[in-house]
Amino acid sequence: MDNKQDKFTGLCLAQNNYFAAIVCYLNKAGDNLYLHVIVKRKDTWESYKSFSFQILDSDIERKQWFELAEKFITQLEKPEDWKRPHRFCLARYARQVLADNNFRENLTHSKEIDNEIKSIYIWHYNMDTRSQENILIKKLNMLSDEEKKQLFILRDWEKEGFAHKDINNAIYGREYLYKRLYDRERFKDYYGKYNIELEHFKSKKEFKN
Repeated sequence: MDNKQDKFTGLCLAQNNYFAAIVCYLNKAGDNLYLHVIVKRKDTWESYKSFSFQILDSDIERKQWFELAEKFITQLEKPEDWKRPHRFCLARYARQVLADNNFRENLTHSKEIDNEIKSIYIWHYNMDTRSQENILIKKLNMLSDEEKKQLFILRDWEKEGFAHKDINNAIYGREYLYKRLYDRERFKDYYGKYNIELEHFKSKKEFKN
């Protein structure tokens, strides 16, 4: 099963102008394969939706996989914040958090690497991270007032995709972005309302379950 997992993880099953449906993982259940598919936005490559299905393991051509994925993304409408500058900032922040987490995890599993080489690796990564942060802060502060306001709106599709790591980071990343606005006092009320909405969302029964 591991070979099959490696073979199909990351496989793009369908795509259109706005979305790409990509295999996230699969499990074997008797004679069936259970596939979990992530639908990514093609402007920011954030997780937008997800779906799962079961098919026979003997379906060698995998034709049904592609048909089901195509049907799913065809039913999706263009995201309301498609190619919006504020969405780019949120997505970029989320990707950096994921990269940092992956970097730290790799370090914990690299005990056999020479310390000097590891130090060079850390230095280069830190320099790159600092550069990426500077770019993000610059783009963030170049947003129009309307785009800065849009930062502090919790979208329905984010609530639905809350379990995905990148969306989770984007949801909580507003605090990071708010503190790096040069004129953040002007948007204090919008940020405050966002936190109230977030707490309300988190307190819902379906969230706790």
